[in-house]
Formats: sequence, C-alpha cells, structure tokens
Amino acid sequence: MADDAPRRDAALVALDWGTTTFRAWLLDGTGSVLDSVRTADGALTVSERTDSARARAAAFEATFAWLCRPWLDEHPGIPVLCAGMAGSNHGWAEAGYLDVPAELSGLADRLTVVPAGDSVVHIVPGLRDAGPDPDVMRGEEVQLVGALATAADRPETVVLPGTHSKWVRLDGDRVTGFTTAMTGELYGLLMRDSILARLATGEVGPKASAAFARGLEAEAAHGDERGLSALLFTARPLVLAGRLGSAEVADYVSGLLIGAEVRHALRGDPAAVVALCGPPSTEDRYRLALERGGVSVRIVEEDAAVHGLWRIALDAGLASLTPTATPASVLTAEEQPS
Repeated sequence: MADDAPRRDAALVALDWGTTTFRAWLLDGTGSVLDSVRTADGALTVSERTDSARARAAAFEATFAWLCRPWLDEHPGIPVLCAGMAGSNHGWAEAGYLDVPAELSGLADRLTVVPAGDSVVHIVPGLRDAGPDPDVMRGEEVQLVGALATAADRPETVVLPGTHSKWVRLDGDRVTGFTTAMTGELYGLLMRDSILARLATGEVGPKASAAFARGLEAEAAHGDERGLSALLFTARPLVLAGRLGSAEVADYVSGLLIGAEVRHALRGDPAAVVALCGPPSTEDRYRLALERGGVSVRIVEEDAAVHGLWRIALDAGLASLTPTATPASVLTAEEQPS
C-alpha cells in the first residue's frame, strides 16, 4: 500500500450467529470488509453441551473470544454487534423481540448489552408477530435492513431462504407481517435420518437441476391431491423402478420441499415481484420455483446481513461513518496539495 493511501482502521466486529453457522466480519469506517470468519460453530453446537444459562453464556463467550481473538487483540475496545440465535432463549443472552408491525429502524434502540471479557457485545433483537398466528424471526431482521439499504426500490415481499425460510411483507421500511417455513431443516432431517437418506448418493448442487425441476412439477401437479408426505415417499419407488437415479434423489426431494413452500406461500399472499435474499446454494432453486409461480424475482446480494449490521451499528451510535477521501486525480487545481 502506498504511503499516502488512506488508512483503513477497523470500526466494528459484526457477528451473524445462526443456528448452524457462525459468521463474523471486521469492518472499517465505511462498512467495508477488512477480514471475515465463517465456521460451523452455530448456536446449536455451542449450546448443546451446556446445562444452565450461566454455562451456556460462558460457552458463547469462549467461542467468540477464540474465533475473533486476533481482531480483539489488534483493536482493543472495538465495538461488537451480534445478530441471530445468540440472542435466543437458548443462546448467549436473550435479546427479546420487536412486535410487528415494526419499523426496522427501531432495532437499534433495543440492543441487549453483554460483557465479554475486555469487550462489550451488543445483541440485536428479533421480530415477533403476536397475532392470532404467532411467528418469530431472529437474524433475518438484519438481512432485511441490509436488503433495503442496498435496494434501488422498496420491495413489498422479501423471501429469505434458510434453515427456516422467511416470507416477509413490507410497507417501506416497516415490517407488517411474516411467515416461516421449516424447509431447510426438513430437508436436512430427511437427507440425514430418513429412509430417503439411504437412497441418495449425492448432495444438491448450486444450480437447479432437471431432477429438482421434476420435483417442482410433481408437487405442483399432485401436492393438493396427495400431500407432501406422500410425494416425498415417491422418491423410493422411483429409484427402485429405475426411474430416478440415486444421485438425483437429493435434488428431487429439494424440488418437492421448495415447490410446496413457494406454491402455498404465493397462494396465501400473492406477489408480482419478490426480492430474494439468500445464499448461492439456494438462490437458483428458489428463483426457478418463484418464476414458475409467475413471480418476477429480484436478487439481493448474499452479504445483506453484513450491510444490515453496519446500518444498525450506525443508527445505534456504535460506529461512525468515515468520510471517503477524494482521489487527487479529481481535485481542482486550487484543491491540489502544494
């Protein structure tokens, strides 16, 4: 780096601590990523061997310190903002919920403070629908903030695929309601612990395959008549009959599950345009399912969570935006240094 290049000081440690995955970013004063960490140390793994709230909190603190120690040592006192299942009732510390309808800007006013050695961690609350059909989300709210921060317009429906997929209804920056589908978790259980797991010889790929499309078509044609559980079993006789390859089972099952989720969600809450915010591993499959349902899909970049955490940190006063320097090449003659 040139001596006169602007220094990129670290301004925030941002954590997205999900059920199965831990993600962390070291951000500079513009919200740009300086470094990142991703591991399988999700909240479920961290908490599974603890038998009390105190032991659980200690386990989360130790995992955080271990995974982020180089950043914390190099930047003592750096603020830390955390979202996800670390703020659940079986996480680091319960961070509560905002009840919908709710403005996403209100998340910054309800942070839960947790001491962690020489650091202080601020945990973002989740969102809760306390109506006749209650629902909760924790972690996806920061993805929503990030999606809206980078969007050219304001979508009315955002789909967030994951272990527990979320279908979120928006009015500007206001969350008016949402629905959860356990699609990702069901897929994991079926492909690990069911009879279907014995048939499958491969995992789903990042792109929608012909076997996935076959699952979509089967669910669309027979889902109402036969039901999802009956259709899932069809993978077995299809393999036995030589009409479905063992390497195609995972994609076929994924097609049935995602097809059922998307078709029923659109039936309950029709949408012409949907913003899709998820990892590359599921993006193409959800896009295909949505487009087959007659929906126009707008893809939101994968790192919506880190953008959302940065936005919340700014709103909460945990970080301040560093002005970007104007390159010397665009300065006027009067502005050029002598």
